[in-house]
Amino acid sequence: MEANEFLEPFERMLAELFPPARVRAIEAGDPGTAEWAAVEQSGFLDALGSEDAGGAALAPGEVLPLFMALGRHAAPLPVGETMLARAGHRNALPLLRAAQIAGAAERVLAMSVTYANERTQFGKPIGRQQAVQQQLAVMAEDVVATRLAAQLAAGRGWPSPESIAAAKSVASAAAARIANTAHAVHGAIGISAEYDLQLYTRRLHQWRLDHGAETLWNRRLGAAVLGRDATALDWIRNELF
Repeated sequence: MEANEFLEPFERMLAELFPPARVRAIEAGDPGTAEWAAVEQSGFLDALGSEDAGGAALAPGEVLPLFMALGRHAAPLPVGETMLARAGHRNALPLLRAAQIAGAAERVLAMSVTYANERTQFGKPIGRQQAVQQQLAVMAEDVVATRLAAQLAAGRGWPSPESIAAAKSVASAAAARIANTAHAVHGAIGISAEYDLQLYTRRLHQWRLDHGAETLWNRRLGAAVLGRDATALDWIRNELF
């Protein structure tokens, strides 16, 4: 089965299990027992496991879209963490967070564009204002950069520490900008508990900090570059590309 054939049923499962109302309930203390049982029964928790052990033996690049889907649906249970733990790859948790940031960022961008096109002010959608268009364009650039950084890290087998560091650095740096711009576009409604935007922007801020924010990973990248005789450009070519 191709990786994209896994994504469609996985995304459908997440949409059914984690609508915003259930995300709120689980955040409020509901253990999500029924949802976890459904995830367990689906077999996706063993997506990274070997076929001999009953898994699907997906490569990191193939499972990355699943990690991003977890972010798009603000999944409140440790699905990705369990997938990595069962495969013995806990060191890839920062990459999971980078992918979740990328997925949540895609959802936040889509919500912001829709809101800007529907919210009218002075007789026209605010999305026609040049300042808002510029904010959305910069947000879109950050969303693409975050996705590409995660894809680059996962594209060559199990990622190296350097490629994980680069992915988490880019994602963490972009997360706060994306969340802040989304709230600037939405205005006061964006922070209301009843509105879904905050389900994703709160996660962007949290995932930015999980396993270290961009400063930590930038320092590790800097130390790695300075520890080699190659130029910075050659190091990037060899280690990241």
